[in-house]
Amino acid sequence: MKLIRLLVFLTVFVSASLAQNSAGTITGFVTDSSESAISGAKVTLTDEKTGTLRQTITNQNGSFTLVQLPPSTYTLELSQTGFSTLQAKGIILQVGQEIKENFTLRVQGDQSTVTVNSGSAALETASATIGGNVASREIQELPINGRQISQLYLLVPGATNAGSGTFDNIRFSGRSNEQNIIRLDGIEATSIIDTSPGNLNGELTSTFRLQQSLEAVQEFRIDSSSYPAEMGTGTGGQISFITKSGGNHFRGSVFEYLRNDFFDARNRFNAKGVGNPKFRLNQFGGFIGGRVNPWAKDAKTFFFFAEWIFTFYTG
Repeated sequence: MKLIRLLVFLTVFVSASLAQNSAGTITGFVTDSSESAISGAKVTLTDEKTGTLRQTITNQNGSFTLVQLPPSTYTLELSQTGFSTLQAKGIILQVGQEIKENFTLRVQGDQSTVTVNSGSAALETASATIGGNVASREIQELPINGRQISQLYLLVPGATNAGSGTFDNIRFSGRSNEQNIIRLDGIEATSIIDTSPGNLNGELTSTFRLQQSLEAVQEFRIDSSSYPAEMGTGTGGQISFITKSGGNHFRGSVFEYLRNDFFDARNRFNAKGVGNPKFRLNQFGGFIGGRVNPWAKDAKTFFFFAEWIFTFYTG
């Protein structure tokens, strides 16, 4: 029984450690109109998608830190006796991002609430890491041949295509593609074959790496160089995927990705009467997510399902 408890503890501990690579942090400094620090202010962070709450209070210096936050859109509420409540809505926290903001509470004159609209930080000022985030907008709207998500790696500084653009052909900052590390929700997904000392081919590029569907990925981040030691296990690009999850509202979609030579213009160098080579590609799929209990207005348990339905290719 003690052995089972130990194994469960180690599993949870390791999972939490790995998740640090994907989680984000929000740090703030709260002052009054005279720029004096406000200690003991109540800080409430709400996930706008799932309604999950995180709470803390400011310290003697008026600062607070919320760590291990999953990427999402948040609402931050600050309150203290004698001051008007302040809300910062639409705070977009991306993969591995640290957001630092300063907040000012006004002396309470009435019961009005100040609303501050905030978005994602344009520049990464918390570290010297070279890389970038690929948000859900790019994933959903950019045209990608064959819907191969690895082609979006090229949006990040330091990425080069050493082949056809598939996940095992992208290199970062001159390093080998075998040195790339892929994490899915903080869990290793790089197909480690053998990591014994002296084995230079311990992490191989292979078809066993987890393939991510565009419909299942919320966003991802790639650190191409100068990343902290906590990344570990590889010296190439650090690729961290965050999958979608269900929320209090039911959402879903279906799609068909179509390529057909019928839509191609005739090659002007073809002989008269000779058409374009036959090429047909159809990919069907979709996703659906929501709360497990359809009657609950403020659910705590959610589901998400995404799957390829059918792929057909001729050419």
